[in-house]
Amino acid sequence: QTTFDFRYGEGKDYNGPMLFGTPFFQRTGINVVSILGSGTPYSSSSRVINEGVGVGSHTLDGSLNGARLPWQFTTDMQIDRDIPLTFGKKDGVDKGKAANLNVYLLVTNVFNTQNIVGVWRATGSPTDDGYLASPLYQNEIALQTDPQSYSDLYALKVNNPYNFGSPRTIRLGVRFDF
Repeated sequence: QTTFDFRYGEGKDYNGPMLFGTPFFQRTGINVVSILGSGTPYSSSSRVINEGVGVGSHTLDGSLNGARLPWQFTTDMQIDRDIPLTFGKKDGVDKGKAANLNVYLLVTNVFNTQNIVGVWRATGSPTDDGYLASPLYQNEIALQTDPQSYSDLYALKVNNPYNFGSPRTIRLGVRFDF
């Protein structure tokens, strides 16, 4: 994991670019977090089963947790700006209460990397469990009312979106600190 955080100060601590004499990036910052990791282990299976309906049991191929998912990489970035707020009396005895409004833009998975976080044990694929191509089940598939429709719908069923990490998301938000 690598983290980079850069912020411009305010007042005399500001050292950023000026726009018409105004410290444009005052109290503004950027934060970037990149994570690179090897794939997590899983136990592969030598037996293809009908994962679509969950029928059958796996036969361990190799050692327990002997296979690994692919490497994963993701980068998140946040740009934010603090806006100081003061509540209460200015000229009276009470100097007021200070608060902070933080406006931010958060982008997760900046490069929209398609990370594989789960696979089917018999094939090691995130989208295909091997059932439709297995010679063992061709007769069972052929006996369906509409084999082509069955195959198409089965392929949709096992193409599990939860086998992939989250896609790029962009959030615009406001935090109020007091």
